[in-house]
Amino acid sequence: MSTGPLEPPSVGESGDALAPIAPSPLAWPEHFDTAADVQDAWDQALATRPAADRRTLVRAEAFGRERHEGQARRGSDTPYWVHPVRVAMGLMQWGVTDRDALVAALLHDVVEDTVTTPEEIRSAFGARAENLVVWLTAPDGRLAGDAVRGYYRRLLEQGPPDAHLLKIADRSDNLRSIQALVMRTGDQHRRWAGAYLNRTQWQVLPLVADAPSRARVALVTAMADLAPLVEPGGFTES
Repeated sequence: MSTGPLEPPSVGESGDALAPIAPSPLAWPEHFDTAADVQDAWDQALATRPAADRRTLVRAEAFGRERHEGQARRGSDTPYWVHPVRVAMGLMQWGVTDRDALVAALLHDVVEDTVTTPEEIRSAFGARAENLVVWLTAPDGRLAGDAVRGYYRRLLEQGPPDAHLLKIADRSDNLRSIQALVMRTGDQHRRWAGAYLNRTQWQVLPLVADAPSRARVALVTAMADLAPLVEPGGFTES
């Protein structure tokens, strides 16, 4: 049995595998994770948490929502806060109960995408949550490729297991959102989606080696589901 890293099927393999069950063009449901749907699910998830954790998570979600105010998910009018909340709920579904990890999930993009500083997170939520958010903060993708590759190499080699799990949850949710985007918009984002999927292979897939099985399955399945929808030419970016 191979002991190498898990890999999603190729675009061609995925198309062949889906053909018997999807002979007609794939169509997305009428709506996908509207803000109201996510809010309802989040409220239900919070109800399962101890009171002290619930108060902290409510405060962290409000902090993140305020910092991401005015931002939306790519190609839609979905408010950005939906994404970190889904990431936190994904961790809960994987059995994560650690409060700092869930706080970091809710805040994982605030340093990268807003004017928030790590010091603000430390002051409001403690050093461990701050450290996880810093580990989740990638360099600007417009910088030289060496900087981005260096970040993912450090994350793989030096990042704590909780940071690995957070990055897997983050990327899994992004892939699902991109799948919905491509299904809604067709060719408009297909090539970009393929490039993003290809980057996931070297950026995040190596992190699953020591991750819980639920996390491994979530990432690889999300990659495999997106693969037949992307522009093959966009699947060559390194």
